[in-house]
Amino acid sequence: MKSRLYIFLCVFCCVLSVRGNDNLLQAEKAYDSKKYKEAISNYEQLIKDGYTSYQLYYNLGNACYRNNEIGKAIYYYELARKIEPNDEDIRINLGIASAKTMDKIDSKENFFISAVKTNILSSFTTDAWAWLSIISLFLAALLFFIFVNSTMLLVKRISFLFSCVLLIGFIATYFLGYSALKAKVENKFAIILSREIKIMNEPTQSATSKFSLHEGTKIRVVENNGDWLLIKLDNGNEGWVKASDVGII
Repeated sequence: MKSRLYIFLCVFCCVLSVRGNDNLLQAEKAYDSKKYKEAISNYEQLIKDGYTSYQLYYNLGNACYRNNEIGKAIYYYELARKIEPNDEDIRINLGIASAKTMDKIDSKENFFISAVKTNILSSFTTDAWAWLSIISLFLAALLFFIFVNSTMLLVKRISFLFSCVLLIGFIATYFLGYSALKAKVENKFAIILSREIKIMNEPTQSATSKFSLHEGTKIRVVENNGDWLLIKLDNGNEGWVKASDVGII
């Protein structure tokens, strides 16, 4: 288990309140002393006070993992990865925590194709995909301009070739960026935080239970109905859960 405590006082020293500084210092001190419940309490207070960063979520995930709260650890790692999708330590710790979940759900979609698609779309943020497409289009246009105006045959050939490559790159990055944005808007996920929950066939406490899920399982949120969420698993199973039992990513 990789344990990396980020020291980000320097980054926030100009904006953190005295209370925030105290909570951060107390959280780090408690973590170093293996008082993980105390560390969790102080990190969560920082979040309640409005402070967010991938380092904060990552540290909180580590504290939860050390305190054997696998569901919450996965939840905070996912929040950290949402902000910083390419961080290697987040990816490794998330994988370690996810390996300890009880529910192993088979996907209807081909696993290899699903994994490749997810990894590609999550390689960059939607803003990064947008910038890549803009830069590709700009360079393609610049090289095409050189192709049109150059009098040297070699330069014309090279500029035309690379402008075509960059145009294809623009189309690819635009499509991937659009797909990433669409997935971000349409696909809302959550992590089960409770040790075990019953999935109901209706959004009421008196409804019939369909099946059970355990902490750390990642679910897709289909519909929000007040205190209840309609969720769907990768294997196609659906049901209702109480919103208080899960953490929305």
